[in-house]
Amino acid sequence: MTIKAILWDFSGVLLVPKKDLGHAYIAHMLGLSTQTLIRYFDGEMNSQVDLGEITSEDFYRTLFKEQDLDQTTFSCFYDLYEQAFELNAPILSMIRSLRKNFKIGLLSNYSDRLRPLLEEHFRIADLFDDIVISCEVQLLKPDARIYHTALERLGIQPQESIFVDDRIENITSARQVGIHAVHYQTSQQVISEVIQLLVENK
Repeated sequence: MTIKAILWDFSGVLLVPKKDLGHAYIAHMLGLSTQTLIRYFDGEMNSQVDLGEITSEDFYRTLFKEQDLDQTTFSCFYDLYEQAFELNAPILSMIRSLRKNFKIGLLSNYSDRLRPLLEEHFRIADLFDDIVISCEVQLLKPDARIYHTALERLGIQPQESIFVDDRIENITSARQVGIHAVHYQTSQQVISEVIQLLVENK
């Protein structure tokens, strides 16, 4: 079946750590261990914020309180993220070229910060025909329902789509739905695999 759309994850695919920075840099600047910070982003509270059950501000203020961090420095937390992460230029370049012939979707587990980031900070929202954010639809990858939501909003069948994500559990679930899924490891590897799938499914 012909590919009609390519869907992209945000964090870990479109947003990547700057060289030698990422979460380790943020943890260092806050005086925390990297493991402590990652525990929050892999924990239950992160699922709550990504489902829209709590706000991103609730999440970060709880982190600061539990780790006894100076609340007056709370506002600098977002600045640290901007210093530690950047947009993936090669992937964004590919998306811009693909937009001429394919629908482009964003499908991300993320908090209420994502849409403002896309629209106001990075100003890349116009690259996408549709944006599905977990906190807005109250569904999280790898739940099959969030893939069906994204597909329905783009008006396509699973076999007509490619999905790129950096988490293997999301790749596995997407493939179970019938989507052609590519596991992000490097930008060049993803570009190569996406092109191959497009050639194979003309």
